[in-house]
Amino acid sequence: MLYWMRMAMVGAVCLCFAGEALAEKRVALVIGNDNYTNLAPDQQLKKAVNDARSIESAFRGLGFEVVSGVNLGRQGMIDKLADFTARLQPGDIAAVFYAGHGVAMQNINYLVPSDVPTIQATSEARLRGASIAEPDLLAEIQAKQVRVALVVIDACRENPFPTGPTRSLGRTRGLAEGQNLRGVFKIYSAGENQTALDRLSDNDPVPNSVFTRVFLEQLARPELHLADLAFETREKVAALALTATDGGRPVPHEQTPGYYDQTVGGRIFLGKRGSAPPVASAPDTFKSAAATAPVIPVTPPSQPPVAPPLQQQAAISPPPASITRSARPSAPGERCARNGLDLYCVSSVLPSQFGNTYGPANLFSGGQSVAWVEGRSGQGIGEWIVVEFDELRTVDFIQVRTGYQKNADIFYKNSRVRQLRAEFSNGHTMTLRPQDEITTESFRVDPGVKAYWVKFTIEAVYPGNKYTDTAIGKLNVQSRPAQ
Repeated sequence: MLYWMRMAMVGAVCLCFAGEALAEKRVALVIGNDNYTNLAPDQQLKKAVNDARSIESAFRGLGFEVVSGVNLGRQGMIDKLADFTARLQPGDIAAVFYAGHGVAMQNINYLVPSDVPTIQATSEARLRGASIAEPDLLAEIQAKQVRVALVVIDACRENPFPTGPTRSLGRTRGLAEGQNLRGVFKIYSAGENQTALDRLSDNDPVPNSVFTRVFLEQLARPELHLADLAFETREKVAALALTATDGGRPVPHEQTPGYYDQTVGGRIFLGKRGSAPPVASAPDTFKSAAATAPVIPVTPPSQPPVAPPLQQQAAISPPPASITRSARPSAPGERCARNGLDLYCVSSVLPSQFGNTYGPANLFSGGQSVAWVEGRSGQGIGEWIVVEFDELRTVDFIQVRTGYQKNADIFYKNSRVRQLRAEFSNGHTMTLRPQDEITTESFRVDPGVKAYWVKFTIEAVYPGNKYTDTAIGKLNVQSRPAQ
């Protein structure tokens, strides 16, 4: 069974902030490419155009003026983008949705037009020139001074281009995390190094991709703010992908969407809460699917783990009957940075070197090229990170990218976290033991823990072969409002 590389991108969205009226104009760009003239028959897509039309319907239901096109070549995509941006004014509400092939090269995602030429394994430059770079698209929108840029990439997605014996053309699987910019909220339909499904089987009757069909359902829920919409989409997509089949045989597929929030100024709603939901053309088919993804248990924190898997579950005791807000841990000299409504504080920071900075913002922005690096002498044992929420939240997942993963040389020169203790504001604890590999790991918290903050303390490290400084490239606490 083949799963095709597709990409759905919501480029820039200025949305409704909590407590504000919907006063700004709403404009959307929607593009879907199924047909690729110069690609082989088995590299054509089936659902990208349907995805675009369904999203167009949903956006119109949310009050957007829509500029749309399907099966567009490069010039056609540029023309639609120009038409779209010409309608934007500072502070407008803007949305861009793209469905079609996509590929990542040198940590940059490219949207592939329908007239992309035949590409050889050594022709990355030609492919870059024939495609639309995600950063260029965002730059066009940000130049209009929109308040929030929402990027949703639905990548399916084996690389549709050939690979050579020693060098592949772009990534062979999935898309890159890309650069995180202030004011940008990105949702990826699959985690790093995962592929996303175009369909659940060869005879899947649903007209939309696995990610988009779920995303449409969440768009129809006006009570959800953007972060919770992303969370609900991720959970349901992860469960649905596990029901994939090939020739009637179960072939569970791991697809866990990720999201990255760089927005500020309050929680963001796509529509007025309490309003009627928009009408989209995708049928409601998810409710019959499995409700939850499987849980891979780990040894309780008091015992040593056995070969920790990529996704882990915490052994957590039942929460207390009531939870009162307590002050987060702090210390003189701490450094803090805000990620949307979440506050990240760290115990110390390595001073800037060679033009590089190592502060707490690197934990949630900048991709693999940056990292938080602690600044104490020694290996960093006892140094900590605190993530504080603006309200009581239920924590379900913790994502960790240990070390400075700019490249393999830098990764092994610096110390990497071997054991990280997570302490929740309600007193619960869990122990995370990342693998010593260049990857991002997801640790599942099941059942979810209600907390106002989480403190992460370094308890053990893999020593660097040159430096004693310990680095963490990413720490993402994924949560939802506590019920």
